Amino acid sequence: ARVWGCMWLAVTSCLLLVCIAASSAAPAQSSSRLQVAVDLLDGSYKVLLGGKLWFNSGPVSVRNQGRWYTTADHSLRLGASSSVTGENALGEYSSTVLSWLAEDGFGIVTSIDQYVDFPAVEFHQFFVDGITDPALDQLNATLTKFPSFVLEKLDLQRGYLTYSGPFAKGIHVGEWPPQSSTEFPPGPDGGMPLVVFDSELENTVVVSPSKNFMAASHSIWQPSGMSQSDAMGFGLIGSIDGVPKSSYVQHSTILVAGQNVTDAMEIWGGILRLLYRKDPSTLKGDYTYQYLGYWTDNGACYYYNTGNYSNYEEAMVAVWEDASKMGIPFRYLQIDSWWYYKGKGNGVKNWTAMPDIFPNGIDAVVKKTGWPIMAHNRYFSSDTDYAKQNGGAFEFYIEGETANPNDASFWEFLLSSSKREWGLLVYEQDWLYHTYNAISELRSDFSYGRDWLMQMGTAASELGISIQYCMPYTRHILQSVEIPAVTQVRASDDYQPGNYQWMIGETSLLAHVVGLAPFKDTFVTSSSQTLCKFGSEPYPALETYVAALSSGPMGPSDTVGHANRTLVLATCMSDGRLLKPSRPAFPLDSSYLFRAFGEGGPDGTLTATFAEVTLATWYYTLAADLLEDYKLYPSDLPPSRTVFPKTSFPDSIAFTHSLTGPSGQGTVTGMQKFSADDPLMIKACGRSDFKYWSIAPILPGTDMAVLGELNKIVTVSETRFFKAARLDDDGSYEMSVMGEPGEKVFVSVYSTSGSGSLTTVKCDIPSTGTATLLLPQLECSMYG
Repeated sequence: ARVWGCMWLAVTSCLLLVCIAASSAAPAQSSSRLQVAVDLLDGSYKVLLGGKLWFNSGPVSVRNQGRWYTTADHSLRLGASSSVTGENALGEYSSTVLSWLAEDGFGIVTSIDQYVDFPAVEFHQFFVDGITDPALDQLNATLTKFPSFVLEKLDLQRGYLTYSGPFAKGIHVGEWPPQSSTEFPPGPDGGMPLVVFDSELENTVVVSPSKNFMAASHSIWQPSGMSQSDAMGFGLIGSIDGVPKSSYVQHSTILVAGQNVTDAMEIWGGILRLLYRKDPSTLKGDYTYQYLGYWTDNGACYYYNTGNYSNYEEAMVAVWEDASKMGIPFRYLQIDSWWYYKGKGNGVKNWTAMPDIFPNGIDAVVKKTGWPIMAHNRYFSSDTDYAKQNGGAFEFYIEGETANPNDASFWEFLLSSSKREWGLLVYEQDWLYHTYNAISELRSDFSYGRDWLMQMGTAASELGISIQYCMPYTRHILQSVEIPAVTQVRASDDYQPGNYQWMIGETSLLAHVVGLAPFKDTFVTSSSQTLCKFGSEPYPALETYVAALSSGPMGPSDTVGHANRTLVLATCMSDGRLLKPSRPAFPLDSSYLFRAFGEGGPDGTLTATFAEVTLATWYYTLAADLLEDYKLYPSDLPPSRTVFPKTSFPDSIAFTHSLTGPSGQGTVTGMQKFSADDPLMIKACGRSDFKYWSIAPILPGTDMAVLGELNKIVTVSETRFFKAARLDDDGSYEMSVMGEPGEKVFVSVYSTSGSGSLTTVKCDIPSTGTATLLLPQLECSMYG
């Protein structure tokens, strides 16, 4: 067997050299922050982060023919090893290829690829013999385990963050390592990505799958011979019933290093997007990402409720007429699950409009209002008209009362006919977790989960339709890096007045780094609603501010005549274009320290974001349900492209403001200097008295800070102020101000000279759509 194994490795290595485009050059060196040291005698390895031992390897394990092969009991042994180099979308890497053999001739090949230009290492699994009849069928187990890490403290104080459940709403933060598998979310619905950070927030590593996301999982188990420690393994989920033979990479796990949680997550997400060439222009071109919309989903006033109107056609036209009268510029309409035919199990029987809902069809509403449509869809029923089993034209899996398509032509038909007949703009695929749990083929077939989502995404891309994922597990969110059409994801549970689904900071971080806009879900903007299905919202301002700071879609859902016009208009230009920060609001990194170790950060919700305008950065912080006062320093804030708060921060003005004031211009209600010597005390607060501070830089060479539009939540947004330039060394600046022709934009500027003064400059937007704010003249030119 030993001689055969060496021959087998030689053939396999040649195949690997082709598959990973390896060269015969000397192995490249990995990034200095993250390194993996491999023992070529037994294949064990150590992960070093910032020069410190971070993980020791656990056993390599694989399930085949109803039994385990593992290095823990020596049923799997290292046959041979080799070193090669290669290059992919991340650049050069050095690869250690390890061949693992069993006495009965079964074997697998693994490799560890360390990148030169990125702090990243990939662990690959190649199943050259395939996997047949594993007979495991356990969702909470893994069929393969490579890499695996011993769960041990290693004289380090470390914490962890991970996600679980629908919407990835389960946020798990604790000390690393978890004491048992019950502390850590199981693989089917969570546990990826895993973020492990040190107590100084100087070293952090993110662990996640980087290939076959829908088939990936992790498990915690106690290997034989390791009575004192558990191990955590990463690989294929234990419900998979087999893997085809292949000399190509079939599953991969990536480790990515950064400084703190946000930094490491941003690097990790950027690497995944680079590997799969996820183009950010697709998100930026999503109409519903750019403009204000009206929503009717769960939590909305008109969710399975038409109020005083006899049908939804009348109700939605009434919403449009009311918005036009109030000057609220809704630009699209979201229609939820109330509009189409249901079958068994309340799934989709036919995705067309019922005549009692839209008597003249959806298109009649589109033509009357001018609003394009974002349309909700859920899981399909077992009696769906589309399945061949029911006389339809398309291949479906049917199990219990749920069905799911396995046919690329189905998605081409469904989306193209909807776009042609009533102007489908964005397709919202809801109940993703339910479909995954209901259709066993999604959990047992090696490739079907990916194929299903890729078929949907490919059809949408060809038609210019965007997709929102709703009720996803993290595996769905990660899979989106391979699907350009997926531009947004729900970041919260369903909205209900007064509930806590506004706490979306961690999920917004996950969504943003993989290239998705997080959607907070709908909300109502006033505490006075009539005929609203769910009643009134006790904290409408908090809901609106959180939605505005999410940088994602914005979808209020008030009844006719009851929208808070001031709050709604505080989120957008007069044409409905959203005024948003440059990225979503995330929790302060120090908040993870408090949750893991009970000290070192805020006790409660405290998020921060920023808006970048060419040469300067404006920051925004929001606190709610903060149990104790927190002293905020510049070093707490995230870096932008031009500001690095941990090393330097411009003298700035921190201020609070009311959206109302003279002529609707807003009013400053509090102000102080903000610097390392002048930190900001964020007072303890609840939801009704949440604290919102904006931080404006004093422009270099001047005594002026542009506070921006005080009647807006994001007072300086790159959507409005898309360019700023310093004209000369004497402190002259100009800022481009964009808007709808005829719009009046009021820009407040604070001067620190003497006792300080506040000036408001009116900019009348000309037909070109751009005016120019001149400083220090405090004038606005109509020429952009």
